[in-house]
Amino acid sequence: MVHNLSHQKNFSREDFITAFQKENKNKRKDSGRYNFQKLLENGDIYRVGRNSYHIAEDSKRNYSYQYSELSLDLAKKIEEQYPELDFRIFELVQLNEFVNHQIAHNVIFASVESGLGTYVFDSLKEQYTGKILLNPSVETFHQYWSDDMIIIKKLISESPKGERAVWETKLEKMLVDLVADKLLLSCVSRGEYDNIFHQAFQDFYIDESKLFRYASRRNAKSKVLLHIDKTDLRMGSQYADKK
Repeated sequence: MVHNLSHQKNFSREDFITAFQKENKNKRKDSGRYNFQKLLENGDIYRVGRNSYHIAEDSKRNYSYQYSELSLDLAKKIEEQYPELDFRIFELVQLNEFVNHQIAHNVIFASVESGLGTYVFDSLKEQYTGKILLNPSVETFHQYWSDDMIIIKKLISESPKGERAVWETKLEKMLVDLVADKLLLSCVSRGEYDNIFHQAFQDFYIDESKLFRYASRRNAKSKVLLHIDKTDLRMGSQYADKK
């Protein structure tokens, strides 16, 4: 690790390379770039914004979720039938890590790129008879809600992609959708929101530029900021003061 950066709040890739060369007089820039990439891949530093990084903290970790067999089966079916399709899968019980009132009945949300939801629904409805809905209203959603129900809906452009698999839902996407998606808004008590956001920022590495870029795409930046303690933001006023 580069000691010159240990007390610096955030640093750019160029800051790292400069500091690396100061500590290693005989090393070239290429060596600095290599070490930067290895530290990033190993989780010793993490991205908090566009070309902004921070030294990893013991109290934080990368967000990951172990998807159910149903979600894995659904993802496999979609990939087999539509190999070029951009889609994401989110399980309602993913929120149980953050909420006080646990969600007992799971719902699988499969968001697919615009214009293709009907095709995906038609190809899956016979395999999940009575358990799959296409773009339901809030009223229809709750009327037919049953355990392991599948919802096919439109994927918003610029949705963050998963790390292990593109279709997995990143924490940044989940937080934005929580305040922007009508179905999710109807599932979780508003009184839980501040705690959800605070715990997410306390426990996990969050790419703030990715979070707010997606929030802006969903016209939800001000809604997201309502539930974030400004002291949790690594990028500080860059986002908090721009609503």
